[in-house]
Amino acid sequence: MVDRLFQIIYLLMDRPKVTAKELAQRFEVSERTIYRDLDKLTLAGVPVYTNQGKNGGVSLLPDYVLDKSVLTIDEKRKLFEAMQAVSEVTSSKNKQELAKLSTFFGEQYQDWIEIAFSSWGNEEHDARQFDQIKQAILSHRYMEITYYGNRGEAIKRRIKPLKLCFKQQAWYLYAYCCIREDFRFFKLSRIADMRMLEDNFEQIEVGRVLTDAGNAYKVQEQSMAVTLEIKPEMAFRAFDELRDITVQENGSLRCAVQVTDIQWLISYILSFGAHAKVIEPSDLKQQVMQEIKRMHENYKTDRDIEREQ
Repeated sequence: MVDRLFQIIYLLMDRPKVTAKELAQRFEVSERTIYRDLDKLTLAGVPVYTNQGKNGGVSLLPDYVLDKSVLTIDEKRKLFEAMQAVSEVTSSKNKQELAKLSTFFGEQYQDWIEIAFSSWGNEEHDARQFDQIKQAILSHRYMEITYYGNRGEAIKRRIKPLKLCFKQQAWYLYAYCCIREDFRFFKLSRIADMRMLEDNFEQIEVGRVLTDAGNAYKVQEQSMAVTLEIKPEMAFRAFDELRDITVQENGSLRCAVQVTDIQWLISYILSFGAHAKVIEPSDLKQQVMQEIKRMHENYKTDRDIEREQ
């Protein structure tokens, strides 16, 4: 009933006049019930007016909401814009809350932001995964995940999910790992499967985890300075994924990269195929060449082996 009372107020804020019959049909109750609701609103101090007759109906005192508002126009605008962003990151398709807020403020605001957590063509799976993690975080429920680490091993982990984070074009789940007995970042794209468990854990306040992790990363890890040359055909990808880029006269790109995970970097360079090469350091060139030789071995035919013998 309380929800119906609020919905009646929202509707009256949006429309100058509505009949009791329309309200009854909308909420699937009798007109007598609607009149009782209106009496309750009047007793609560809401200025609801009912006019009988041919052109009669139910209405609110004009500018009632604005008279009662303690927010300035600029404050309302900023709050509504923030609510639009929050609505997008919840990945919810239900926009009724925003419509109510817009009506409550008595303003119409531009739809300025749209966010999709899924990759192209994978919307349903990614949205389902994101919603499940969100539920587990907010309800403080343990999760069990199968996670692929940097060395390709798949490990089943029991975790306390704490926060979803976005960093460097990827989503991560920050959680307490019960196996490692420590806090960890889990890249969402490496989680093969997951399920939310029935048991709960005590809420853990973690603060700004990306800032703290970034500072610790700088202190603990030694990085290597690498210069790559990428051909013009792959310029679109370089600008998507890298930052320190200089365009050469021939159209190729010189990219300066700071890395700590050399094995990851070698795989990344090879993903460009013949369109990228290492300029420096020289020892990294050798490592890339050795990896190419190992790749070549994978594609040798029996005839190739016979020739070598």
